Amino acid sequence: MLAGQKNEGAKFLQKALDRRHSAALSRYSRAKDATTLLAQWQESLKQGDIPGAYWAALTHPAATDELVKRVFGDVHMLSHLVGAANRADIRRLRELGQANAALAAKVEQQQRQLRDGFAARDQTIGRLSDLLARQRNDHSGQPQSGGDVADSVIRDLNNRLARETACRVRSERRMSELLVTLKEKEITLQASLREHEATRRELENIEDHLGAIFQPEDCDLGASLDLSGAILLYVGGRTHQIPQLKRLVQRAGAHFLHHDGGVEHSSGLLPGLISRADHIFFPIDCISHDAAATIKRLCRMMGKSYRPLRTASLTCLLTGIASLRGDCQLPAAE
Repeated sequence: MLAGQKNEGAKFLQKALDRRHSAALSRYSRAKDATTLLAQWQESLKQGDIPGAYWAALTHPAATDELVKRVFGDVHMLSHLVGAANRADIRRLRELGQANAALAAKVEQQQRQLRDGFAARDQTIGRLSDLLARQRNDHSGQPQSGGDVADSVIRDLNNRLARETACRVRSERRMSELLVTLKEKEITLQASLREHEATRRELENIEDHLGAIFQPEDCDLGASLDLSGAILLYVGGRTHQIPQLKRLVQRAGAHFLHHDGGVEHSSGLLPGLISRADHIFFPIDCISHDAAATIKRLCRMMGKSYRPLRTASLTCLLTGIASLRGDCQLPAAE
């Protein structure tokens, strides 16, 4: 909004961005024509140096309309590349799931082998015990040398029993370690699947609305982002992102209220703001525990609903707004 107006604010914004990307501007200033400028942009794109190069290319005196469209198109394609990378990660997670299933089958097979081995060992011990008993009976009337034979057999049995016991202990310990490893991998896999599913939904949502966000101010964002004059309260977040969040909410037809969670704004303002708001959002990665607990407590008292956001990003807020599509009520606060 500020950049679209011819006033001092636009100049300050220009200077602020020039200072932030001064290194890129200095590097791009050596380009004298659009061809050289395009070559520099393509080199920056290969190296992954996007923000500063993007600003330097768009503001360069030699930039043409065709070059600006080309640069904007390259940046737009990055969202598609992120989606492709995400699909590759999901395939990798499926492969891990199959590996876990194979590991579980292997553990079960080892357990069966251990049970069969223990049963065979017990049978062997039983046979040896019977043989020892018969030898004792056969040599009960013999001279002392028969006792020596029995003692030798007993020692041999004890040695074999000790070896079998040690082998069993090692096998059980190894089986326990495998079960713990399998459980940890299953927990990690489920957490990764949930995180990638949430990321996939956010990417699909931002892709649906990315074009509308960059349209002129008088362009309608569509029914999926129409909040019809609702009041949205955003608590927490990063100070430099608030103007962007406010612009997004206002483009959706809503009124934007903000509270920083008690950093500079008084916590005593929260009850009044929550009572006025129709929808309450807060990012869980950029808000204090006390502020989050206060929001939940006040919402329960006032019968309001709230929505925690995964991160303090424009994408997460856009996903939260889009989730209100066709429904003016959020899920009940827990």
